[in-house]
Amino acid sequence: MCGIIGIYQENRDNSRQLLDSIGSIKHRGPDHTGIWYNKNISLGNTRLKVVDLDEKSNQPFISRNKRYIMVFNGEIYNHHILKKKFKIFTKTQSDTEVIIELFSKIRERCFSLLDGMFSIAIFDNQECRLYLSRDPFGIKPLYYSLKNNKFIFCSEIKGIISQKTKYIQNDNSIINFVKWGGLDHSNETWYKNIKNVSPGSTLVIDRKFSISEKKYYFFSENVKNKKIDQDNIPLQFKALLKKSVKEQSKTIRSIGTNLSGGVDSSILTLFLKDNKKEINTYTFGYNEKKYDERKYAKKVSKKLNLKNFTSICSSKDINKNFINTLIMEDEPFSSFRQVSHHKLYEDYKNDGSTVILEASGGDEIGAGYAGFLWPLYLDQLKKDGHNKAWSNLLKNLNLKKNSIEQIFNFVTAGIENQKNYGVCTSDGQRIIKNNLISNSYEKKYDKGPPIYSKDFESYLQNSQYIELFHTKLPRGLRYVDRASSGSGREARVPLLTKELVEFCFAIPNNFKIRDGELRWFMKKSMKYITNNFINLKNKRSVADPQRDWLRKDFKTIVFELFNSKKFGNRGIFDQNEVVKNYEYFLKKKDAHSLGVFQIFITEIWLRLFIDSKPSYFKDAKLDEFIYETN
Repeated sequence: MCGIIGIYQENRDNSRQLLDSIGSIKHRGPDHTGIWYNKNISLGNTRLKVVDLDEKSNQPFISRNKRYIMVFNGEIYNHHILKKKFKIFTKTQSDTEVIIELFSKIRERCFSLLDGMFSIAIFDNQECRLYLSRDPFGIKPLYYSLKNNKFIFCSEIKGIISQKTKYIQNDNSIINFVKWGGLDHSNETWYKNIKNVSPGSTLVIDRKFSISEKKYYFFSENVKNKKIDQDNIPLQFKALLKKSVKEQSKTIRSIGTNLSGGVDSSILTLFLKDNKKEINTYTFGYNEKKYDERKYAKKVSKKLNLKNFTSICSSKDINKNFINTLIMEDEPFSSFRQVSHHKLYEDYKNDGSTVILEASGGDEIGAGYAGFLWPLYLDQLKKDGHNKAWSNLLKNLNLKKNSIEQIFNFVTAGIENQKNYGVCTSDGQRIIKNNLISNSYEKKYDKGPPIYSKDFESYLQNSQYIELFHTKLPRGLRYVDRASSGSGREARVPLLTKELVEFCFAIPNNFKIRDGELRWFMKKSMKYITNNFINLKNKRSVADPQRDWLRKDFKTIVFELFNSKKFGNRGIFDQNEVVKNYEYFLKKKDAHSLGVFQIFITEIWLRLFIDSKPSYFKDAKLDEFIYETN
């Protein structure tokens, strides 16, 4: 894990500004801070040493021919192979040196050959040209801004807004979040004029500050051209994941897993133990038993004879840590669960494992969300006709009373989600009522729903693709990155290698969902190797006590916020309708909490980042923040 930052401006020394800003991302790399600058560009890096301790591997890194200077965040797992194949001589054992020397040989074509997670910036000192590139699935973040022929990039938005330039809110992103369910769904951010580099792409910025984007990874084509042997698909998956974990377990520092006790994190833990003798597992949970995952994690850890360290998050912890979590995230998050995630890393910041394997991506690549049952039905409708497809849908839904109302709601949500993907939750519920947004604000900033490409003939594959690149996974990867880096840790995601993701996407539907079992092939692979000691239930639609907390523990401060003059004058939401909607939520037992939370966090974010400076409210409690800013 590292942090990278740079300021590119012709004939202007920005080294002092860089020094002022690099401190904002020091948490990403506590082991070393380095800068390099000339009259055109200033580059900075904060380093966390996880592969080698050699001081010669510190960044910024200069190529042997002195032409290229690079800063890099991430890990390249095949750098030894590339080094041998391209006959690269290096003075260090680092992947950093391999990247820059490979770039020296074949220029930007090198990015398509890298197997790993990365955000890379390389400056060509001869042609005065800057290259920015990001890994295929956007595991490592990279943001940039161009104003008045001054180009700034950074691993986190906070490194850009720490400059003296004033940045304002992106109202289109706010509308996309609260109306269309779009969060981290494109290269836009919540700030005007700050974007992120698209996954699987390279930006080239010349001396005239013309920006060109070159895509180097073509996921859909790769999946369509992939041939799957349908014999023993679960065993093939097992072999690929085992290989990935082995590659990603290489580190000189301590290593462990964040373990929920579910399918993905359990299999990662099992395979990691095969490669490392000493590992620890970490789990966050709640005092509310029906949301608590600690019992599942404890069962797995005990079976594998591993230590399991836990972190309990209560409503009081939410109140204490909410603002700091939002400051670290830079942009809104989607539930209180992210505060729990940050707290887990923070609780073991000083004596926990330096490298953590996270199980991100399993639901997206394996079809693990209940919402995927509707596109599966559409595929089966096309293939087998209505009667058989409908029968399979009812069987997969597995409703206890075969409730007509539940079926109607699910079908309605499924149809709406296929029309405008993201407006419903993964369990098939509409997120927010349209009348909660101010008419004038909506008319001015609503450009309609985000349009996502549908490159596959299969409805299920298209839905998985959107979740992977536009909805669920992008925001999830941001959460993992900020939670881990905020405590100076490196998170790795073994489920997200090109080989593994392409394989899973190409698997036929009947191996993904079968007889009501979501992610069937993954669960089957677990049964082959664990003698059934792992909890293999489908993903729970409600994963934390947010709904309960918003009804009880935070009822007073939610009303304070929604009834405040500042909220009403903001002009984004219809204040009266928002209050009525919250009152309805308090009375309706099965009402979803996501819409309420979205409105709540949007107003908090605006007060924290637009109305004031985040640093002023560091360590503030949520209730104190609302009281002070009302």
